[in-house]
Amino acid sequence: MFSKYFNKIKRKLGIPIIYQSETSKVRPLVVNYCNGYGCDIGFGGDKILKSNCLGIDFDKPYAYTGKDNVDISCNIGKEAIPLPPNTFDYVYSSHLIEDFEDTRSVLLDFIRVLKSGGNLILIFPDQVKYEDHCVKTGQPLNLYHVHKNMGFEYMVNILKQIDTIDFEILYSNNCEIDYNVILILKINKNENS
Repeated sequence: MFSKYFNKIKRKLGIPIIYQSETSKVRPLVVNYCNGYGCDIGFGGDKILKSNCLGIDFDKPYAYTGKDNVDISCNIGKEAIPLPPNTFDYVYSSHLIEDFEDTRSVLLDFIRVLKSGGNLILIFPDQVKYEDHCVKTGQPLNLYHVHKNMGFEYMVNILKQIDTIDFEILYSNNCEIDYNVILILKINKNENS
């Protein structure tokens, strides 16, 4: 309870608050799916792995959750990830996909840089549970979230609309860790994609 009021005072004074990264909450559940050479898109300073993993984000990420450097600067959603197709064995992204109106388009760019047979690892909020959590803890809502219905079913339905891939759910976890949805997929690209 004390931290709730302390953080409120810090916000009013403009003092940055370092939050536990969403990645740190789920790392033990997902890290075994991050094999080979990969990337963490929108990592906010705390990459899923510290080696063989490129951090792709704004030059200066808006989240303040760690001290890992940006390896590739990109304005995700407004420009394509500046890498050739089929670059990574895995693509990891935590709490970014919910910030885009056109979820499908952003997923297509993630899949473009992923090798066929690679793992796409998505961590995102169930928006209703996230909002409830913020009310209970006094944490301010992230105003970048654009989908009131963001959650497990929403994401699976968007993925099913991508006809250039087949996917297998390797692991899923629907809000066993507060409001976090974990979706780990093996992505197979169709030959003509």
